[in-house]
Amino acid sequence: MKKFVRRALMAVLIVIFVLSAAIVGAAVKIFDGYGECEMGEFTTMPKVKERALERAKLDAQKQAGMYLKAESRSVASELVDDAISAVTNNIIEISDVQYETITQKITERTTAVVVVAKLKASIDPNGIYDWLKRDDKEKVTIIQQNDSLQDAIAKNDKEFEDLKEQYKRATSQADKDRIIKQMEQVDRDFLANQKFEEALKLYYAKDYQGSIKLNTEAIELKPDWSWPYNNRGMAYDYLGQYERAIQDYNKALELNPNFALAYYNRGNTYYDLGQKERAIQDYTKAIKLHPNLAEAYNNRGNAYDNLGQKERAIQDYTKAIELNSNHANAYFNRGNVYYNLGQKERAIQDYTKAIELNPNDYEAYNNCGYAYYILGQKERAIQDYTKAIELNPNYALAYNNRSIAYSNLKQYDKAIADKTKYIQLRPNDAKAYYWRGKYYQALGDNEKAQADFAKAKELGYNG
Repeated sequence: MKKFVRRALMAVLIVIFVLSAAIVGAAVKIFDGYGECEMGEFTTMPKVKERALERAKLDAQKQAGMYLKAESRSVASELVDDAISAVTNNIIEISDVQYETITQKITERTTAVVVVAKLKASIDPNGIYDWLKRDDKEKVTIIQQNDSLQDAIAKNDKEFEDLKEQYKRATSQADKDRIIKQMEQVDRDFLANQKFEEALKLYYAKDYQGSIKLNTEAIELKPDWSWPYNNRGMAYDYLGQYERAIQDYNKALELNPNFALAYYNRGNTYYDLGQKERAIQDYTKAIKLHPNLAEAYNNRGNAYDNLGQKERAIQDYTKAIELNSNHANAYFNRGNVYYNLGQKERAIQDYTKAIELNPNDYEAYNNCGYAYYILGQKERAIQDYTKAIELNPNYALAYNNRSIAYSNLKQYDKAIADKTKYIQLRPNDAKAYYWRGKYYQALGDNEKAQADFAKAKELGYNG
């Protein structure tokens, strides 16, 4: 089984477990957020309140981000600023919002009315642990989504302030009317940003239907913005609505032909649809635009492997590892290709590295065990199969493989026990009954052996 960077849940590095031990049980932290916005001649109180609130939220997010950075710094240096920002903005909770209006004296003859927003913001440091459990592709996507949002917020806020200053200096009614018209669009964009932010939080929480709804509302307010189309496409993809996902990625790329992540996401969807050549085309475009996107190399490697182009697959997995030395999926996938090429020792090296990076990867243990089995190291294979079963007691393949290893060692009782467990998990596998019958036969229990042979024949296998 290939590890596809999007849905595969990568477990975490050793540092993650150290971090989780350090933060689990830590108290929720409360911050005071403060923001203000000056009234203008053409602005309304509700809109000024919204902007004051947005600035108060940004103030609280900044404080919370500094706190999370301090919490994780000593044991998780990989949590760079953009990752901290993404986590903070998705898990922060806002409450107790209050407003007040202040009249400030500017000159002897002029005053300004300023709306102040104050709020409480809470953040649970255990949210870092949830972040670290997410797979690499998801992290990259969430970071890029958050960066896009923060850029849009900053741009919109600057446009708002610039237009206010232009209005103050305007000398004709025509100029004022033009500025008011521009401000209407800036206000719509502000609301679109809010919808997009809410959609991001729902996507982060895996509420894909809710994310679709809010991204749609953002698109209605700001139809030339490529990001909501991309994000709605991702939500559709997670729900298995592939054609709708492709439509959204197409629109995102129409609006922004240099949107590397949209090419990558569309490639993932084509891959799910079995269109490997088209997936490769999109991964290649994503790589050209974003040469350091390790996940694109990993997934293009999967597509090449599916098409039988093993050497090209190895090249891509190797490049993914060069870009991200902690890319457990790429090691696992390259190990599979080496195994299929008959290079069992190299496969074992890669599986071992994948396990080192992802100690809960039961598939890597199973595959490593099978490589040892082929090399004649039956006891070593059994150790790995056993570990795979410990990590996932319902992993049928490991029971089947361990039963084969036990039978080779003539430990038929253990082989029967494992084959029985496998049959419980895969009751329609005719060959499993046949081979359990052979194990019973080896122990001299012909009655049970014949019953299993009959069941195998009933299911269509005669040995």
